Amino acid sequence: MQHLTVLDFGGQYAHLIANRIRRLGVFCTVSQPEDLSALENPDLAGLILSGGPQSVSDALVSRLRGAIASFPRPVLGICFGHQLLARLYGGSLARGTEREYGAVPLSADPDSRLFALTPPSQTVWMSHADHVERVPTGFRIVASTASCPVAAIEDDAHARYAVQFHPEVVHTEHGEQILRNFLTRCAVADRWDGGRISRGIVEETRAAAGDADLFLLLSGGVDSLVALSVAVAAVGAERVHSLHVDTGLMRKGESDAVLAALAAQGFRNIDCVRAEPVFLQALRGVSEPEQKRAIIGRLFVEVLRRHLREHPLPSGKLKLVQGTIYPDTIESGGTKHADKIKTHHNRVPEILSLIERGEVLEPLRELYKDEVRELGRALGLPEALLARHPFPGPGLGIRVVCFDPDAPAAPPPEPPAELAEEARDLGFAAKILPVRSVGVQGDGRTYRFPLALSPLPGRKPAPWEELAAFAARAVNACESINRVLVRTTGEPLRLRRTFLERDVLERLREVDSLLTAALAGEPDVWQAPVVALPLYTPRGEQACVLRAITSRDAMTADVFPLGLDRLAALARSVREIEGAGPLFCDLTRKPPATIEFE
Repeated sequence: MQHLTVLDFGGQYAHLIANRIRRLGVFCTVSQPEDLSALENPDLAGLILSGGPQSVSDALVSRLRGAIASFPRPVLGICFGHQLLARLYGGSLARGTEREYGAVPLSADPDSRLFALTPPSQTVWMSHADHVERVPTGFRIVASTASCPVAAIEDDAHARYAVQFHPEVVHTEHGEQILRNFLTRCAVADRWDGGRISRGIVEETRAAAGDADLFLLLSGGVDSLVALSVAVAAVGAERVHSLHVDTGLMRKGESDAVLAALAAQGFRNIDCVRAEPVFLQALRGVSEPEQKRAIIGRLFVEVLRRHLREHPLPSGKLKLVQGTIYPDTIESGGTKHADKIKTHHNRVPEILSLIERGEVLEPLRELYKDEVRELGRALGLPEALLARHPFPGPGLGIRVVCFDPDAPAAPPPEPPAELAEEARDLGFAAKILPVRSVGVQGDGRTYRFPLALSPLPGRKPAPWEELAAFAARAVNACESINRVLVRTTGEPLRLRRTFLERDVLERLREVDSLLTAALAGEPDVWQAPVVALPLYTPRGEQACVLRAITSRDAMTADVFPLGLDRLAALARSVREIEGAGPLFCDLTRKPPATIEFE
């Protein structure tokens, strides 16, 4: 069968590119750049060079130059692949003084091959610092942005194309048409039936299970629920067993609601362990995000093993089924060249050792969140369960930013004078907060400070749209930050000892429940995590952050336009909860900020 392949340079996007190509009706695989034999396949109709977290090296250029130059069919470079293609053909790169993360206005030549049938002005999704400085001979510039003069190049005579942005993500306005234009150049005759992917998942799971029973740690989130349905479809309900662990890190009423919903759907063999004391004891005094994730993941395995000792399966054989999706694997550094953004609970060492022994099945491992929901629909799951806001396995454990006053920490820098002045023009004081959060910038992990905007007394605040635009500019311009937050009150805040303790968690549960209910009628809100900060008013009230976002596949996300008036109303409601203080709203897209703070 004619197909395309994506060379995976370790960014977050190689499999997403392949997924998007398959959705356009063309079979697409992913290959590693160490194995260039895939380029010799006579059925290969085109090649895509993916993004990646590294910089283009001379060694990589030397190794790939001959293979790419002699490849007789079309090539498209994306992000890192754009820079690599330019270098392969004699262009040069430079480190930008201005970085670009998130949505960026782009001017394109609609007469070019790549931008045919698209408007001259469009919005694309960027995530880069390096950029092409000198265009290779034979190529011409066909798109640019204010900070990136060489945003796309092409040599149509030799079927070589490259874009600095990501056409495969949903937030690039005309990304699908750009990919279609490239496919037209590839002249693929065979068509790919996307239904084969979903139909094959159940068959693959059945074969991998063999004669073993299947066991799931069931959080109740969309991924684990669909994985449960796949397992039941593959081997039958009697051979599938599940355990829900109430870690004490769940949302308000979460465990009881999950168990009731699963029972209503007719799922069987589901047990529940109430393990709050075990988890909170192990997390006592722990503040570092990766350490929290590792502890939570390890405890899941320990609780599972204890449960199986006390309740052995009838067959005596089992394989663990996980609802791992592709972004989990990528963010955990699960491919050869990927940077580790954060360790997911299903990628801790205890789980990895089980995977190496062949004792783990991950039927969703190459899917994105939107595909998981589509698979769930095909398996008959109700929309009410599939449309639930995603909830991470570590739960509220990664939604409480902890602070240990005995641990040495560098103080936050002052914001650049030009950013502070621009914020004042918008009616806000800008201050870099003394906490840090995880981000993803240029496909690599960052652990940086958020910039907070607080209203200046007597000043009229700028509209929401201007604040969102400022947030994008600020993160691009200031290397010390990876988020921008805004609030509608201005009382002083100070750091205070904060750990994963019951009173902090109960307060966050109440705030989360209130804000989730308030946004329940917003179909465009894909997720709205609420994060507790170790920052308190002089009266001891704890500050929180609302991160309301729109997304489809979790790879990119935009900010839901909440508006300052609505934020102020929500903040007033939050203050009615005992011990709850100011409410910030996160104005940052993904990238540069991950969806979760930690």
